[in-house]
Amino acid sequence: MRKQRPLFLAQTQPGFEAIAANEIAGTLEGARIRGTRTVADKNGMVLFEYAGDVHELLTLRTTEDVFVVVATLDRPPPTRAALALLESTGLRTTTVEPALTLLRQVAPGRGGKGKLRFRVIARQVGTTAYRRVDAQHALERGLAQRGDHRWQGVEDGGIEFWLTLLPDEAIIALRLSDERMRQREYKLTHLPASLRPSAAAALAWLTRPADTDTFLDPMCGAGTILIERAQLGRYRQLLGGDARAEAVETALANIGPRYKPITVRQWDARDLPLDAGSVSAAAVNLPFGKQLGTAEGNRQLYPAFLREMERVLKPGAPLVALTADRRSLEESLRRASKLARHRVYPVMVLGQAASIYVIERVG
Repeated sequence: MRKQRPLFLAQTQPGFEAIAANEIAGTLEGARIRGTRTVADKNGMVLFEYAGDVHELLTLRTTEDVFVVVATLDRPPPTRAALALLESTGLRTTTVEPALTLLRQVAPGRGGKGKLRFRVIARQVGTTAYRRVDAQHALERGLAQRGDHRWQGVEDGGIEFWLTLLPDEAIIALRLSDERMRQREYKLTHLPASLRPSAAAALAWLTRPADTDTFLDPMCGAGTILIERAQLGRYRQLLGGDARAEAVETALANIGPRYKPITVRQWDARDLPLDAGSVSAAAVNLPFGKQLGTAEGNRQLYPAFLREMERVLKPGAPLVALTADRRSLEESLRRASKLARHRVYPVMVLGQAASIYVIERVG
């Protein structure tokens, strides 16, 4: 009988789950995507099977947290009968120990010695006859009664079981990652409206990284997209710049002596000091017109910026752009005869609705 492969859950920012699924399938040999989920405007999730080294999961760049799934409940009742079901599942499921074995491989000391300290974090989508906190306490009661360890509930610290309650499904998963996967240790300094690393990695991933890339971020801010592109694989050259001297200084501080060859300089993204057709891939976090720029300013900036992208990109080169000002970008693309839109991903960034555009230089 073939051994069943563990089921894992990768958590992203909302809307990024399809991109994370693509990275998982493209980088984890033998991984099998089982589907995606969305927790309102809080998170996206990817469910996938994987039989390889669990440490590989922590190298995913477009993911913010990784969990091993302990149990799933199909169509739990919306009545308070679900609470007894959750308590029973916490008490009786046989997958807790295999999940703990995986956790010990990546974090041997988590949970402490002697009593196993744990907490339950619950999230709920939809309306039921019970509250989210009721479901949390039900699962806590079930886990605390297990006989395989001396379980101790704690307010903070310890191992974390995440309970996600969706209208047709409940997912119980044990968290394998910690805050370092989400925050990334290279981020020494920050700027307002700076991208979270996983979002920057998603933009870089969508450019289809290649060893021969001359990769450009023309509005590099804190340098996060450049760093994430470097982390995704080899390249020929990294190029970045920003109109603000403060941003250039911040990017250089975050980059440090790594990621050679790389050039970061102060410039105007509408008039780049680059040769025509010299860039093979580009990604950019455009001003949303709120924290940075204005809606009126974007109507002037976006078309001028795209004209410059038409000039510096090679034919066939991808441009991946994130914006919350979809109207300005759509209007500007209609005027750009050498840029073709291939796909748009609706996402949430820092609580704002935004879109990732995958564009290609044609002709």
